[in-house]
Amino acid sequence: MGDYIFHNGPLPANIRLDFDESLFNTAPYRLLQSPSGWHSFFVIHAKEKTAVAGIHFYVDENVAQSPLRAPFGSVDCADDLPSQVLFEFLLFVEGEIKKAGVQKVVIKHSPAAYAPRREALLQTFLLNLGYRAANAETGAVIPVDGKFEEHLDPWEKRKLKQALASALQCRQLTPDNLDTLYHFILASRKQKGYSLSMPLEEIRRVAERFPERYLLFGVYQDDQLVAAGISIVVNDRVLYNFYSAHDSAYDHLSPVVFLIEGLYSYCTLYNLTLLDLGTSAVEGKPNFGLLDFKMRLGGIPTPKLTFEKTFS
Repeated sequence: MGDYIFHNGPLPANIRLDFDESLFNTAPYRLLQSPSGWHSFFVIHAKEKTAVAGIHFYVDENVAQSPLRAPFGSVDCADDLPSQVLFEFLLFVEGEIKKAGVQKVVIKHSPAAYAPRREALLQTFLLNLGYRAANAETGAVIPVDGKFEEHLDPWEKRKLKQALASALQCRQLTPDNLDTLYHFILASRKQKGYSLSMPLEEIRRVAERFPERYLLFGVYQDDQLVAAGISIVVNDRVLYNFYSAHDSAYDHLSPVVFLIEGLYSYCTLYNLTLLDLGTSAVEGKPNFGLLDFKMRLGGIPTPKLTFEKTFS
């Protein structure tokens, strides 16, 4: 492939990353999930001594997963990676994991809006190679451009003004508030018949390892917590609203709108260009009420796909 070589194994010490690697694909994050069992693959630009693409699989019982336990894994790559190199890299990776005895591959993608060019190529190439979309979820993202209220529909603008008139305050909180926020969000979810996908102990473990990436926000009326959110700085461009909820006693104020305004303000302050509101699904089916709410906030629908392939 000319200047590009494909590498199976940990990144050599003399090679530097030259792409925006998501938190969930970094070695420290992956090793928190499991200290062993990882198979890593990279595209290396030989002349520049840089890695321009990478993917990591956890292999167990002949199944290769990217990621193990995270919102997504899949390929991270430089924005200008040639399409043919990406396709040939996928072929290389498949060949190498088959040599390792893998019989099934599962690749969970980020929302397509994170990197539209990359995702358009990846999704097409994986289908070309015989993968199938085993799961499809609808996410929603807000491009961070202009003022937050410019993204809102008229009803949510009214709710935002109402929140301001009610003296709500959105605060970024210190890491020692994690337990309080988690229990608040869990209780609020249970009020609506939902639960949380991760136990507190697991979130605490990663939040303590990455305090600069796991951000805590609370919305208060006076000193009363009425809404809370746990957000993740995924990469140099994206803030992900991982968990959020509000006390149903404050439904009339719709404090989550005020919370999202606080997240949007954080993105503006720190030059993040995309606010990911997360997916909207319950037991594999769309949660239309939640999805419509996110779109009223200015969220743009974006697919989040999981691909699978079984080798005969």
